[in-house]
Amino acid sequence: MEMEFRGNGHSFRLAGARYTVRYNEADPFAIAVDQEGDSLFRLPLVSGLASLTEEERLTNIRTGLPAAVSEERMEWTIYADSSLWQNRRFVWTFEENRITYVHQADGPCTPGRCYWFSNGISGHYNAGNSQGLAFNATLYAESYFSPEINHANLFHFPVSMPQAVGIRKHAPGADGDHPERISDGLFAPPPLVLSFMKGDKRAGIGLGTEPGGYMFNGLEYTGSRYAGASFYVNYCGYHCAERGFQSPAAAIHFGYSEYENLADYVAWLDVSGYTTQRRYPHAPWHRLPIFCGWAEQTAQAKQRGQPPKEWATQENYERWIGMLEDRGLPVGTVVIDDKWQTAYGTLEIDERKWPDMKGFIRRQHEKGRHVLLWTMTYHPEGLDGRLCVQDEGRPVAADVTHPEYEQLLRERIRYLVQEIGADGFKKDGVGGLPNKPSLVMHRPLFGLEFLRRFQQILYDEAHRWKADAMIETQTPNPLFRDCSDVLRLNDIHFGSRNVNEIMTRRARIARLAGWRLVDCDNASSTCLEEWWSYMQFQVKLGIPSLYFVTQTESTYESVPGSYWGYLGQLWSDYMEQQGLQGGKG
Repeated sequence: MEMEFRGNGHSFRLAGARYTVRYNEADPFAIAVDQEGDSLFRLPLVSGLASLTEEERLTNIRTGLPAAVSEERMEWTIYADSSLWQNRRFVWTFEENRITYVHQADGPCTPGRCYWFSNGISGHYNAGNSQGLAFNATLYAESYFSPEINHANLFHFPVSMPQAVGIRKHAPGADGDHPERISDGLFAPPPLVLSFMKGDKRAGIGLGTEPGGYMFNGLEYTGSRYAGASFYVNYCGYHCAERGFQSPAAAIHFGYSEYENLADYVAWLDVSGYTTQRRYPHAPWHRLPIFCGWAEQTAQAKQRGQPPKEWATQENYERWIGMLEDRGLPVGTVVIDDKWQTAYGTLEIDERKWPDMKGFIRRQHEKGRHVLLWTMTYHPEGLDGRLCVQDEGRPVAADVTHPEYEQLLRERIRYLVQEIGADGFKKDGVGGLPNKPSLVMHRPLFGLEFLRRFQQILYDEAHRWKADAMIETQTPNPLFRDCSDVLRLNDIHFGSRNVNEIMTRRARIARLAGWRLVDCDNASSTCLEEWWSYMQFQVKLGIPSLYFVTQTESTYESVPGSYWGYLGQLWSDYMEQQGLQGGKG
């Protein structure tokens, strides 16, 4: 690292391999960050840590000077007085290719919002609850990339647009006119990083902390507002700070593409101990072509004015699989979708729909196939209220912290895997707990950690009874590697075009985050033309996947018979190239 002083005071310039930091005493509480001559950010040196009821006010800021830790690393600790906390410290670390930043505090407060590069949230036309522009981030970047997929299939946004990456609950109807913001349950959570762009320059800002510390629903970015932008997470009071508080680290990586930023960010998470790793090896069958009946259920039910879940019957699945066999499609994994259960929360088989699920699964095994059961994430339906998270007396989720619920869930998983014969689960319906401090549960757990606990139970218990079980999820965040085998690329909706490009982007994000195997999912809601293009492309992208057998889900277009024969040959060639056997029927 090179440090050059300017003038007679403490103004200085600090240069890394790809970035420059400038500090000027005329703007004593911020730094300017440039990338090869392009101004990207003005970042305040201190950041706020709110309680549940009050924003923090910082005064008497003491800057000092950066100090060399090594030839390639410098640290700069800033101190301030706080209206809420004691011993407020802000630690900047400058390395050749990266800037990292954490802040610390002591005191009895219960954290609410924790900010980076900001001191609160500015209003549309005033400082809002922040201390104004001097204490918020100024962005000179033009736009940014988000790995949070959405119904509009947009990845790039102007810096003025707010964004959240993670899991979250929307108020009903709040985003009905904003498909670019609707993303609950798609990539949930994605990597917690945004890549800011100016010309050909890219600077990624991402968060990381040790597993167990992700007690928030996601990284929030306010957009570039009147009095500056802010970045924050909301602990909602569930994070214990009795022994002192240290924020998650924020890292800024510099490069020339958003995917380079993402790769550097994930590598930093790994080397910092902020991720988890796989615990079971992939089984060969995990790569076999997949049939999921959801789109067929939807296409048939909606034309008859019925709920799609009513079509999740043993009779229907046996008939659909028979059609696939007649067409010579070598399906290797069958997903029984919504709703084979009597209740989402109890995972009890609805014997009215599935009078002999055990026999159905045995027959699929005899034909070289495997069976996954679709399941909702910590859904409260059918559970005793004692075993649920309560929001003002209303159950909003199964309480993954309650020992009795965990025992019930583990026993149901054991029964379905060991006795019924299921080979794993496809997990869906991730929404996250509401961003509220008043939720009642057995013990405090929130955000990504609450979701991971459910997924860990599902993963642990399935693998306990079948070492080669498959848990398929939509959680391409490196924190979740220890409880996911295969990553699904998720839904594509009717208005989607250029599906091959969209799904290639999703697959790239998933693989950079650590998932080697991706279920291509299915463009089941698009028109026939887009669906057929994607079906041919899937064998180049990941695990091929089919969702219907008669007609497209939204446009109800029938598939020409010649397509099925060609698709069967594509899948057979894929299996031969992968060295796979099974699913021939």
